[in-house]
Amino acid sequence: MLTAGSTSAHAQQSERKVRIAKIEIDSAYLDAYKATLAMHAKTAVAVEPGMLALQAVYDKAHPTHVTVFEVYASEAAYQAHLKTPHFLTCKNGTLKMVKSLELVDVVPIAMEIKPVLAEHQE
Repeated sequence: MLTAGSTSAHAQQSERKVRIAKIEIDSAYLDAYKATLAMHAKTAVAVEPGMLALQAVYDKAHPTHVTVFEVYASEAAYQAHLKTPHFLTCKNGTLKMVKSLELVDVVPIAMEIKPVLAEHQE
């Protein structure tokens, strides 16, 4: 049974843009790419109201295979992200580092994250 609050939350979630980027990095640039991506993610989440989440990981067995998970409040928020100075700096600064890029729009089934207290973070 849906309540008014859950209907509103469902409408907000259906407007979200959720995307996965599958990226292969040239091994010669891996450390530089990871540093650039980490700074970009931190900045994007801090300054963009429509950037709800940006998480990046690499495959332990294949460190040059990077996966980025992005959640935007809307398509408009995603389009605004593409025009930000920090995105353009990251994108243009890493062009020679990226061997391949696949962007996949996805639909969430469940996205649960437990809040972590600052003193428990490493």
